[in-house]
Amino acid sequence: MFVVSALRDLLRGSWLRQGVWTVLDQALFAGANFLVNVLLARWLSPEAYGAFTVAFVVFLLAGTVHGGLLIEPMLVFGPERFKGRTGAYLRALLSGHGAFSLAAGAVLAAVGGVAWALGSPALGALFATLAVAQGAILVLWLMRRACYVVSRPAWAAGAGVLYLGLLVGGALALRGAGWLSGPAALGLMAATSLVAAAALAVRLGVPARSPEAGLVADARAAHVEYGRWAAPTGAIEWVQSSIPYLALPLFVGLEGSGALRAFYNLAMPALMGFSALATLCLPIFVRARAAGEIRPTVRKVGLAFVGLALAYGGLTLLGGRAAVDWLYDGQYAVSLPILILLALAPLGAAVANLLVTLVRSAERPALVFRARVATVAVVSTAGLAATAALGVAGALLSDLMGLLTALAALARPARRSLEPAPPAAAPRPAEPAPADVPVLEPA
Repeated sequence: MFVVSALRDLLRGSWLRQGVWTVLDQALFAGANFLVNVLLARWLSPEAYGAFTVAFVVFLLAGTVHGGLLIEPMLVFGPERFKGRTGAYLRALLSGHGAFSLAAGAVLAAVGGVAWALGSPALGALFATLAVAQGAILVLWLMRRACYVVSRPAWAAGAGVLYLGLLVGGALALRGAGWLSGPAALGLMAATSLVAAAALAVRLGVPARSPEAGLVADARAAHVEYGRWAAPTGAIEWVQSSIPYLALPLFVGLEGSGALRAFYNLAMPALMGFSALATLCLPIFVRARAAGEIRPTVRKVGLAFVGLALAYGGLTLLGGRAAVDWLYDGQYAVSLPILILLALAPLGAAVANLLVTLVRSAERPALVFRARVATVAVVSTAGLAATAALGVAGALLSDLMGLLTALAALARPARRSLEPAPPAAAPRPAEPAPADVPVLEPA
């Protein structure tokens, strides 16, 4: 009864509208990139597509650091601390983005030079292209998330429609002209991202002139303090998500990684949905804490998350086997233990996303970082042992172990994060960084 009531409250009014637009935004951008990857896999040689995949995975590591330094802090500080100054605040972040892009481009260019020197000109060309293209791709990520600061996920979804049409249409045009390649695809992604980002910048009212020095200093100080935890956390999350896929070829063969990805496609809509909804909830939790309504807000969202996850897990158990047979034409056989683990994945992801978002909304990224460190420690030890012993099922069990570890590590900080915000005149003191964690500054 409580779960039904929470779902009814969540699916009412502005929350319903924002939730629908948030999921649509995620679906449009993820769907566009998925379609382009399918087209590249079909039209490029296996070696060329493999080089594209390796280069893009390395780029995603740069993307996680960018998100930790700029995007995640923006979602925390934008709704309240820089309220009423959103356009100028975003202009200051764009300056930080430009500096980060120059540093990231230099690193990617150096990696490309090493690849070229080691006898892989195709990989070198891809990294050289990424060195130029990554700034345009990442600025769209920043502008999309800025829409959530002002509670306008519909603007992000509109940019997603533009991005989808230009990207897929451009890929087809390149194919028809005989110019499609890995570097050409990256250049297309950059150009398309730049167009969509410019459209969002206009909607968000980002001024062309530089903001006042005081605002820039405030934004830099806030982002450095928060980002020195959030950026390493993103890097650790990247490592954690890569371990199962990198370990399975050692114990099962490359087909094991393919099977894991194929099975995870069943849970992926739920996992991506909860991730998107967590992004929506971060500024909502920030505002709720400032208004003294954090407890009832989290209670409603939490019960709704759990209800949706249980429903999705039940559908996975009932129809998962038939779905795998239909999707892959009998190429993969799914066992009952794998189905059970897949059914539990949305529930673990729902609760973990809720706790992480709650702790982040309280401006305590250090606690999220420590939880991720504990998760990687478990996945890289007990999880690897399970993968070695049980293959694909062990890799799924490894991910579940990681989720349970994160829940255990975040349970107490999440309870403390349910306290209302302190008075504005008495800000919470910054948490000191441990000596073994590098302090990352927005380049």
